[in-house]
Amino acid sequence: MIKLSLRLNTILDCLSPCESFADVGCDHGYVANAMLKSGKCKFAYITDISAECLKKAEELLSKSFAGKYEAIVTDGLKGVNVVEQVLIAGMGGEIICDILSSADSLPKRLVLQPMKNTEKVRETVLNLGYEILKDYTFKDEKFYDLIVCKRGKDRYTKDELAFGRDNLRDKNDAFKELISKKISVLQGALDKMSAEEKAKTKKAINKLLEVIK
Repeated sequence: MIKLSLRLNTILDCLSPCESFADVGCDHGYVANAMLKSGKCKFAYITDISAECLKKAEELLSKSFAGKYEAIVTDGLKGVNVVEQVLIAGMGGEIICDILSSADSLPKRLVLQPMKNTEKVRETVLNLGYEILKDYTFKDEKFYDLIVCKRGKDRYTKDELAFGRDNLRDKNDAFKELISKKISVLQGALDKMSAEEKAKTKKAINKLLEVIK
């Protein structure tokens, strides 16, 4: 029996029931396997740019779900049929943005877990015509950002783009811990900075303190 990490369970909880699902850069295929096993999707596409990497996921799904999945060696969503819901997790934000911007078709619903450059991801999905439903930080072995969106109209403030709407509204423990660590790093570097750099950094620190008040 496969035991999912807290990170993967958190992602799975944010995926809604659907007819068709695609996991882009699926790694071992654990999420697609869980989606099919739980009945949260009827058919799953698993994709990776590397055929060798995709073999691991194919081996897992072939044991129980023959005919209920398709494995595609591709760059992002290119060549993938229209699906209801797409997961892209564990990649840099720039790569996620490139995948979405160059996709042959986009789904009704997206679940995204960028490893960095989350602000760019938020901006991109809004420009592509998505409404952001969830947008927050959680912690497993490290800190992760999770964005859930569906087709619709939405507008973000500058601060929401930078920090995430739900983080600003709810200020959960993981978000506060992450911001506190960023503040500590900046404060520890002040002594080595020029006067100009110090002024900019103090301004950044004050902004972060304001965010987690």
